[in-house]
Amino acid sequence: MTLSISQAPRQIAIVGCGPKGLYALDSLCEAARKTPSHSYDVHIFEESPHPGAGPIYDPGQPNVLLMNFPASKIDAWTGGRGPDLLQWLMGQGNKVAADEYVPRAVVGRYLTWCFNQVVAGAPPNIHIAMHEGRVCDVWQLQAGWMLSPGRIVVDELLICTGHQDWCRTRRTECCQSIPSPFPVDQALTRARVPPGASVACKGFALTFLDAMLALTEGRGGSFTRSEQGYTYYPSGGEPRLIAPFSRTGRPMRAKVDTDRFVPPQGSVFWEARLDEFDALLTDKHGTTFFGDIWPLMLQMAERTLDSVPGTAVAVFADWQESVFDRERCRYELRAGCEIAFGTRPPDILWALGETWRRCYPRLVRWISHQELPETDAARFSAVAAEMERLAFGPPAQNTGKLICLERTGLVSLDHLKGDLSADVTVDTTIPPAGSAALSQPLNGLLRDGHLSVGALGGITVNDRAQALVNDAVTPGLSIIGRATEGSVLGNDTLSRTLHDLPERWAANVVRADRASPETSLEQTA
Repeated sequence: MTLSISQAPRQIAIVGCGPKGLYALDSLCEAARKTPSHSYDVHIFEESPHPGAGPIYDPGQPNVLLMNFPASKIDAWTGGRGPDLLQWLMGQGNKVAADEYVPRAVVGRYLTWCFNQVVAGAPPNIHIAMHEGRVCDVWQLQAGWMLSPGRIVVDELLICTGHQDWCRTRRTECCQSIPSPFPVDQALTRARVPPGASVACKGFALTFLDAMLALTEGRGGSFTRSEQGYTYYPSGGEPRLIAPFSRTGRPMRAKVDTDRFVPPQGSVFWEARLDEFDALLTDKHGTTFFGDIWPLMLQMAERTLDSVPGTAVAVFADWQESVFDRERCRYELRAGCEIAFGTRPPDILWALGETWRRCYPRLVRWISHQELPETDAARFSAVAAEMERLAFGPPAQNTGKLICLERTGLVSLDHLKGDLSADVTVDTTIPPAGSAALSQPLNGLLRDGHLSVGALGGITVNDRAQALVNDAVTPGLSIIGRATEGSVLGNDTLSRTLHDLPERWAANVVRADRASPETSLEQTA
């Protein structure tokens, strides 16, 4: 005689299947594999034709668009269950250096392959149904959620829609205004941005660099590098002028080239500093960011270079409070690039960025899933915005190419205040993280009271990714990714080690299913 358990399959929807959706599906498959007596129907909704990659890592985008994350840190698997990016490329006969910044298209092909492996290797108690398209509306039912289009009803809804409205398609009042440079092969065509046109770019961060490279190198131009820097060889298809503008004019500092840069301190120094940092974070409820954590980080940056106490405070205040003109912007670009390539000693701004990078995983754990007091939250947001520029800038080669194009006159820093009357204006900002720029279905769920927004601006979730309203769980609704930025810190990453929300979400779904009263026992001879 055997005893089996039968029940209707639990219905689950994953809305948005870029990397975060991929990680969630993989985690659910692993959790379900351990409970073979329970079955799950999983509905995947992804409007991109490349699930796993999504639009940001579209495998068809130009190779001039590079990752902002070294190849050695890209691994879609936990526990060594599959190849990381370097191993996968090696298996295809492509050897890549660990610190190389590969094209996003290459990573997109890897992520798409990983998705296909997860689907092919799903356990027998998981049935996956693909739905290509965008979920427009979601309604809460007495037990579960209904998704439109399709009127599909599920018990558990996970939303991983990532960058909201990434490829903005809204209508603009002016035909010379391009609301988003993505996808570049559609938004920045020669018909929309003719050769010889003047182009103003709203925004001066990573997306601007993507647009700049798409309009130059992506149109057949080429760069060579020597000890003196980069030289550009135009194709004749470029605009005559590309002019970025932003509220502050402050550029991003380049990431260091590890082959050329020599760090001023080694692992022993940083182990000691991080032990001090851990000791401070132990009292999570008694510690504040601006009163305790930030002063320690400023001191750590000064000790990195043996700087005079107070140097970091003064330099950071000057950086944060200044609106840069052409000369200040040009100086900071070149200083950061020379430091990155090892031709100039590190300065205190580099030390601040390095300190932030080293402490960041610990800061993520400390700040996620807790509500900072309003004043502390505002101060953290202001500091974090500047540290994004100093710690998480572009690869050094992209900054070097920007400097080269500015030197040749193709890029101009003369219009940082946005005073250029250009033939074409491109919005190279990206929708902000958190709740500030939600699209469907998240904005409808927020409107209907199923979601709430925390002090740092993100959709509030607990450590199992469940949506919270007034500290109470919204049954069957979970959010992972960029919309939660603030409630969860550091979503813009492919890392599977910085957060474990996909694993926690999957474990909670399976745990809830095991506890379901609908399970029935069947006895067979």
